[in-house]
Amino acid sequence: MKKYISYIGICLAILLSGCNQEDDVFEIFASGQTWHWIGSYDTNNWEDDNKSTSSLTRSELAQITQDKEKYVIRFSKDGTVEGQGNAFTFTGTWSANGKDRSFSIRVNANGTPSGLDKTFFDEISNAKFYRGDSRNFIKLFDMDKKHFIQFCPVDLFRN
Repeated sequence: MKKYISYIGICLAILLSGCNQEDDVFEIFASGQTWHWIGSYDTNNWEDDNKSTSSLTRSELAQITQDKEKYVIRFSKDGTVEGQGNAFTFTGTWSANGKDRSFSIRVNANGTPSGLDKTFFDEISNAKFYRGDSRNFIKLFDMDKKHFIQFCPVDLFRN
């Protein structure tokens, strides 16, 4: 009986360890998902960012939520990334480390972003860490982990 209980415990441990989407870089970033920008925030604690404050005005939030085809990003398994603001597109490369949640991205704009497009482009370009999962959100943090840009799957986004 002890042997069976031990076996069940090991099986449960294996199953539960496979459920942590936080560290599954390819599931998060290379799922073929298109992600929509839903906000930018300042925080004092990147691990508990529920106490964050929006760094966008209501007008800016309304602008980014007008069209689910705009302000999007898509990561590919081959390490490439592409996206679109309101009046520009971008392409580049990305990589992430699931152990320390570090993130690296290099993007080139097709056009010169200005206004809210520039905010979108700069926040993506300055991302150094990530949090998130493949179903609900991705948050890309700056070097100090005090500011992040947040995305949700375009399928969940409602405009």
